[in-house]
Amino acid sequence: MMTADYFTYLSGKMYSVSNNVDCKSSNVVYAVNCRRCRRYVGETGGTLYQRNLSRIRTQHSDLVGEHFYTDGHSMDLFGIMGLEKTQRV
Repeated sequence: MMTADYFTYLSGKMYSVSNNVDCKSSNVVYAVNCRRCRRYVGETGGTLYQRNLSRIRTQHSDLVGEHFYTDGHSMDLFGIMGLEKTQRV
């Protein structure tokens, strides 16, 4: 799990990071980083583990999952940072 005070998305938008999110946290905004080529910001009502790590390991067909099991990518290039917890109604 990556930590930082701020996260800057490719568009230049800067997010303040609360660093109170771990892989078991649910209802979070998160940033996935591929050390080789791109960043992705997403949101999940489930846990970070369910949403990303397990989908990569099971080669689930979604944007993040496919990225890390295709074109020579692997979990060695994967990084994730919880940006903030959200309030779900």
